[in-house]
Amino acid sequence: MESIEKNKKDNNPGPCIEKNCSYCCNPVKVRRFFPENKIPVNKNKEKIWKKREGLLIPKNEIDTTRLETYDCVNFDKSTGRCLDYENRPTICRRASCIDKSSTESIDEQHKKSTKGKFIIIKN
Repeated sequence: MESIEKNKKDNNPGPCIEKNCSYCCNPVKVRRFFPENKIPVNKNKEKIWKKREGLLIPKNEIDTTRLETYDCVNFDKSTGRCLDYENRPTICRRASCIDKSSTESIDEQHKKSTKGKFIIIKN
């Protein structure tokens, strides 16, 4: 029970459930050269993220950012939800499109994040 309480403290604010949003996890987007040992694993120590080919470049950060993408085995494409939301890994709990210190509303921040456009580079 203690670990579940600790995980709740690790949650960053985000309107995922309220807005039925899966922007952060469909696909999972992380900085290029993300360490393999940071990819979350399941109870059987199997990685739950499967790497996609190519890179994404945010159009508003074209000179500075390259993102690798992954498919998460816990993501249900038919519902747009995590199959194990309550027990999701810490890295997922910490992901958020909301900056608590921002003066913008949650709705404004969410809209900005999810409306971002990408250039796709294939390997």
